Amino acid sequence: MFAKSDLNIGSYTPVGDIIALSLCIIMIILVKQTYLRKEKDRFLIIMHILSFMLIAASANIFMQTYLVKKNVVPAFIYTMRMLHHVCLSMTMFLYIRYVQGSLWLMPKDKKRSRIAIAFIIIFTILLDITASVLKIGFYINKKHEYNAGLDFFEILYVVFAVNMIYMLIKYRKRLLMRVFTGILSVLVMSNLLLCIQGIFKQISYTTICCLLPIISIIFLFHSNPYNTDTGAVSGEFFTDEVKDNLAKGNEMVIMCCHMPGFSVYIAKSPVLKAEFMDFFRVNIKKSILYSFPNDCFVLTFTKQKNSDYEKIIDKMLSNFSESYSKFNIDYKIIIMESSDAVTDVNDYHNIIDYTDMKMPFNSVVRINDSDIKDYYDKNYILTQLEDIAAKKDLSDPRVLVYCQPVLNINTGQYDTAEALMRLKLEKTGMVFPDQFIPLAEQFNLIHNLSMIILNKTCAALRRFLTDGYIVKRISVNFSAIDLRYDSFCDEVKSIIEKNSIEYGKIAVEITESRSEADFNLMKQRVLQLQDLGIKFYLDDFGTGYSNFERIMEIPFDIIKFDRSLLIESLKNSSSQYMVKTFANMFHDLKYSILFEGVENEYDEDRCKLMMAQYLQGYKYSKPIPIEELTKFLLHV
Repeated sequence: MFAKSDLNIGSYTPVGDIIALSLCIIMIILVKQTYLRKEKDRFLIIMHILSFMLIAASANIFMQTYLVKKNVVPAFIYTMRMLHHVCLSMTMFLYIRYVQGSLWLMPKDKKRSRIAIAFIIIFTILLDITASVLKIGFYINKKHEYNAGLDFFEILYVVFAVNMIYMLIKYRKRLLMRVFTGILSVLVMSNLLLCIQGIFKQISYTTICCLLPIISIIFLFHSNPYNTDTGAVSGEFFTDEVKDNLAKGNEMVIMCCHMPGFSVYIAKSPVLKAEFMDFFRVNIKKSILYSFPNDCFVLTFTKQKNSDYEKIIDKMLSNFSESYSKFNIDYKIIIMESSDAVTDVNDYHNIIDYTDMKMPFNSVVRINDSDIKDYYDKNYILTQLEDIAAKKDLSDPRVLVYCQPVLNINTGQYDTAEALMRLKLEKTGMVFPDQFIPLAEQFNLIHNLSMIILNKTCAALRRFLTDGYIVKRISVNFSAIDLRYDSFCDEVKSIIEKNSIEYGKIAVEITESRSEADFNLMKQRVLQLQDLGIKFYLDDFGTGYSNFERIMEIPFDIIKFDRSLLIESLKNSSSQYMVKTFANMFHDLKYSILFEGVENEYDEDRCKLMMAQYLQGYKYSKPIPIEELTKFLLHV
């Protein structure tokens, strides 16, 4: 039986190591089974740290237990002791390596630090072995008495702690203050506990003191809170899970349900909460439910663990439909499977968002390859629009000017036209307005396009006039977003002057806005530019919102009747009378009338009966490159 001498021997109780052992096992289980953030490289470091801590705690329990047993080989004690300390050293080494990743150290600095730490560990091990041989460290004598002696590993732990605290303070500006405070506080507390342990000549809590900093970084960097009402975890880490599954070759099913206001409803309604939890228990197995802003929930599961996933989807939709009939909360459901066509894991969420924007409420959409291609095409167009905006080149070759000639009924000539926008991009070729205008307006990129079209229109107009063609004016479309720029009038004026043409040769087309602020801006811009001689068209009259009181407040020059009014006038005599009355009223108020969408002679005749002065449509020409407008213009 081994006995301890009185010199340098600390008392030991297995409580500390048993707690550390239990915590390691619990954390390994929880990390694997719960929704902890799993960034592959850093997550592996955490798992290795917990494994080393588990071995260290077990080795120390074995060593301390067998020190009081009979017939135990001393080599076993030496081995367990060395295993305990080496594992703790590796834990501290990996801990420093982990934190270095958050401090954004230069690669060469990381390498130097790791080499130095590895050298110190190896040197400490050799010193400890030498101390045991020389009997100035831990050793067991022939009488089976042991002495703790000088423990170089305690010095090593102090070196680790000082190095870690030094790094944190030196690079504290590279961490969020709350993260810096959290890591530093736990490190100081852990070392304070070690000091207290030393004062009381205890050796029972070394392992757990080394475990506390590990717990802190799991909470600070990997925690993923879940909502207690729904059981959904934060959507912040959705992409990490998708990335991890795809890296392992796991095919996934992603189901998204967007229900505006759901979080408010479920917090107030115990009945809805009970219904949701029943749905959750019945349908959501071997899967993760994520919550995103605006009450968007995303469920993910792998096909490998749910081979009958099609039946699962059908059953979920059926159960959802039954629940919906009870509560009638608006929803959008999107179903997507992992696909080789998706080139970036972040795009899974982006494609779902893109689909959500296009679909109506209370509908279900299953994303296919065509939808994915459409998303990438739109995304490519958006990146090109952003690049066009960033370069601010008024002659950008990707932006093309097309135009549609307009027939002047009084002269019988095509002396006016409407400039139209097109994009010609390398990957997609010709892109039409309905594909990029909504994107440009949504992301506030339309203004640059408008100014490019104005500049190119003015340049073409200058060439026409120089070459002797008769052009009364060409109109350019602008959006309400353009008018919000304080520089709008100055930019328009500058571009027209730069191209050396008269102001009256350019017309501005705008649509009426519901917004009171936009209306006031529109009125201000119209009055300011009309003083220069620029003409103004009210575009798309007869569609959406038309307020006669507001129209009368703004002195438009031409009212453009949308084709929908032309179609309306065909329905019956009452409709025809209504449209004709509108036209007569504007004519009497000295507005010029332009009908667009004229497709045949019958359309033309009816428009002439309704006071039309200008006609535009496919009867005369489809939109053409502005260079081809000379085919319609009269030459002097």
